[in-house]
Amino acid sequence: MSSSSLAKQQQISKPQIEDVMNETLDGDVLKNALDFVAYLRENKTNPRWTAKNAWWVNYKGQHLVSIRVGPKQNEPWGYGLEARSWQIAHWIDRNMSSSKLEQYEKLTNCVNFKEFIWSSLHPCKHCMSCKPGNNKTYFGRDFISICGPRVVNPDINALEFAKKLLEYKKNLIAGNIAKI
Repeated sequence: MSSSSLAKQQQISKPQIEDVMNETLDGDVLKNALDFVAYLRENKTNPRWTAKNAWWVNYKGQHLVSIRVGPKQNEPWGYGLEARSWQIAHWIDRNMSSSKLEQYEKLTNCVNFKEFIWSSLHPCKHCMSCKPGNNKTYFGRDFISICGPRVVNPDINALEFAKKLLEYKKNLIAGNIAKI
């Protein structure tokens, strides 16, 4: 099926993320992806289809993350995804300043959080709305023309960071943490 016909089909059917993951992913990658989606649903942050193999996760009308699922086979796809992969893209650049991330690290005593953020920043490839990328400073380190943090095929450790960051962002939105 061509990429454009898949997009048209999904626009009509608005598939559940689990269905596309089950068709596309396998092994531990599939298990981790389904576990993360189950976590989202348990916490009332249901993924909502938005584009071809892409879902948004919102909380109180504010965007938390995007989830994309790569193609079944190698084909031009974009978004930094290869065949049989998925990614979580945090929308920090729009919703969260470096000072908020530093506050998060202190409040949660989250070990290696700074390294997690640094390792998940990627050069902008002009594939989404962030183009031409953003120049940001995170934990005292400057980044030029980057997309927001993005983790491809996250392992269990990366998923724990992603979950903690989601909880922090939800608490900020809900007003449970003082805004900076």
